[in-house]
Formats: sequence, structure tokens, C-alpha cells
Amino acid sequence: MKYLFFYITLLLVSCHPNKIEEKSDILQESNKDKLQVLLIGSSHWNNYQSEGLDVVQTNEVDILSKQYQNDLELIVSKIKAFNPDKIFVERTINYQPKLDSLYNLYKTTNWGDRRRNEIYQLGFRTAKMLGHQKVYGVDHRNTSFPYDSLIKTMKKAGQTKLITAFNEDIEQYEKTFNTFISEKKSLQEILYFLNDKQQRKSNFDWYLSGANKGGGINENVGSFLTAEWVKRNIYIYGSIQKYTEPKDQRIMVLMGAGHIAVLESLMSQSSSMQIIELKDLMNN
Repeated sequence: MKYLFFYITLLLVSCHPNKIEEKSDILQESNKDKLQVLLIGSSHWNNYQSEGLDVVQTNEVDILSKQYQNDLELIVSKIKAFNPDKIFVERTINYQPKLDSLYNLYKTTNWGDRRRNEIYQLGFRTAKMLGHQKVYGVDHRNTSFPYDSLIKTMKKAGQTKLITAFNEDIEQYEKTFNTFISEKKSLQEILYFLNDKQQRKSNFDWYLSGANKGGGINENVGSFLTAEWVKRNIYIYGSIQKYTEPKDQRIMVLMGAGHIAVLESLMSQSSSMQIIELKDLMNN
């Protein structure tokens, strides 16, 4: 299962003062000098009954169903208590004017009621409940991801075992995730699955221990792909840092689970940040 979570990347009202004491122990005991960062990695809910553009083809939750809307309300209520000062989502800096327009539309009409995208269903919903005036897009797309070229190069180099491992993990991930969907697991359980710490580690390790060694000794497509993926997420991290102000105490980052895997690795090196997990919020 070493490479399992790599494929996730290919699926690609402020808190009232008297509510502060109700925060969970993990938040009460945190270093107050650190920026608390709630990291939420998600699948792409807009792919419901759609093949999308991903290498991995899985089923997706019907986020508009009563079950998952109820789950969302519970999740958002817990995030509301966490009270992030800013919310960051998977849209580019250049997309910000349109993101602003869509968020205003979401706040003032019922436009978002039938929209499946996790940015609207979870990101916008939470921001509106907190009274935020803005949701921040921080994605960076000016990179390459030559996955097909990597596989061709690996075949040329005779790395059949590595290719087989990739294919087996795709099949295993599809089977596992589709079971979650068919059994109608709660949205909480699905998000816990996507944000498991060991799986995040395995996700990033695919690049460092898998893709990076793809191809012959004189071929660097694997290292290029790895560098481009890390570059994309370092740019995302940089945008989050630039948008965050000294007065901010807590932020929320909502992106595809593959991005969160790398961002957690980067942020964990910071002496000024404390990573908060959704599961910890939900269980306190």
C-alpha cells in the first residue's frame, strides 16, 4: 500500500467570547504564539456520477443528499467553534476576482444549494457562517505533471515492478474508496480516511521514493515531475503565508488530499505553526 495515497492527488459568525471556554483541550493547551492551521484534504465532490479528468476513476459521495448535508452541518458547526480567521481553497490567485463574485452570489442567493464542489459546500458554507467577507484562492497551476511520460520512461527502463506497484495501488484505492461510497460511510469517516497521517506520509513518499527514481540514469522525467509537484505546493504555501496577517490566530486550508499531504510536511517544519486535524475537532 506504499503508493496508495499518491493517487488521491490524481483524482486529482465569529465565535462569541463566552464560547471560547468550550473549545477542546487540544486547542486550550496549544501554544498561543503559534498560528493554528486546520488542514482538510478532500476528494472532489463535483465528480459525482462523472468520470472527471483523473487517472483514478472512483465513485463519489452525493454531497447534496440529506445524509451528507446533515454531516456537513455537523462538520461546519465544529469548524465554526474553531473560528478560523481566514479560509484558503484550491483556486488560483488570478481566479480571485471570480471567486469573490461567486462567494458574494453564494451569500446573497440560493445559487450554491445545488453546487457540489467542496469549495462551495464546505469552504463557502463555513465562511458565510463565520461572517467572512472573503475566501482566499491560493492554488498555483503554472507547473507540469508529465505522468504519461513518466510511465513511458519507466517502461523503457524496464521498471516493470514499479509500474505494477502503481497499478495495484490504483486498484486497491478504487476498491477501498468505492466501498466507503457504496456503504454510505459518513462524510466524517471519509475525510478521516483521506487525512490519515500515515497515508499522507505515503502520499508524499510516492514522489520521493517512487516517481523520483523513474526512468534510466540519464532520464530525469521522474525527478522533474516530483520537483514540479513540490514546487506547486511550495507556491501554495507561500501564498498562504503572504495572506496571513499577524493578527490571525487560526486559519483553515481546504484542498485536494494530495496537496494537504505535502503542505502538512512543509508546515510541520515551521516553528510558528501548529497543525490542527479535523478529527481532533470532531472528537472534542
